[in-house]
Amino acid sequence: MMSTSSDKTKLRDAIDAARERGRKLSAEILTGEEMKTSEEFAALLGVSVATMNSRRRRGKLLGLNGAVKGYRFPTWQLNKDGKPYVILDKLHDRLGGSWSVYRLLTQHHGELDGLTGLEALQKGQDARVVDLAETVGRDFS
Repeated sequence: MMSTSSDKTKLRDAIDAARERGRKLSAEILTGEEMKTSEEFAALLGVSVATMNSRRRRGKLLGLNGAVKGYRFPTWQLNKDGKPYVILDKLHDRLGGSWSVYRLLTQHHGELDGLTGLEALQKGQDARVVDLAETVGRDFS
């Protein structure tokens, strides 16, 4: 079956519409109340922006970029003691990107008895979250 010009135009329009939805969702997430700028998050941690960005690059912090200028850091990545969850770097290693880590932590998972990854971390289930990241990373690589 030969593809027509009309089919190609419809596909291109559908892809453009999906990209626009993605940009809007990204902007919505990044401007959420729990998201902090680099400067705000560094102050929250009591470290310099340079130190914080170094930790982000090493996967020890979750920093998201996209539809807004600069990185945004969700405050919920800090445990009850105000420290980043120690397994963030393992999640980054297994999933390969900050948006993948974000999705794992914010979506509900049957493998975690319906909890989000973050809820499982809050319950001390670090190993289960790492195992899930391992499975997800393997399934999509």
